[in-house]
Amino acid sequence: MFFRKSKDKDVPLPPRLCHCTHCGRILQVSPHAFSVNCPYCNQRVCIEDHFIASHHIITNIETSGRVAIAPTGHVRARMRVFDLQVEGEIFGQVNATGKVSIAAGARVVGDVRAERLEVADGAHLCGFYQIGPRPPEQIRS
Repeated sequence: MFFRKSKDKDVPLPPRLCHCTHCGRILQVSPHAFSVNCPYCNQRVCIEDHFIASHHIITNIETSGRVAIAPTGHVRARMRVFDLQVEGEIFGQVNATGKVSIAAGARVVGDVRAERLEVADGAHLCGFYQIGPRPPEQIRS
């Protein structure tokens, strides 16, 4: 069990559930962890949340956490995340095991696969979009 100190007593915190970005299996981790090793595929899994407010050109962003891109954010990368909130620009492939939210004025150029998609009026979308639950063999690939 994980504990957080309070004035009166120790209050147990429940473990956090996340997906391995490599094999797709569900992991039970500490609510305070930033990364763990997957016991199934023995790969490092980043589970921290990211906030991007500037220009980022990287090869991959892989996290089992949430990613938010501010209106001033500009990302050129292949992304594999849990949830994604876009207010700026993304150029690249996006795989989300949760929800992708695209705000008005945001720009997404690239293929998107997600469980759920929320698009506001005025958003610019260009690419192939696959929405809905994926079969287990696609999650693990």
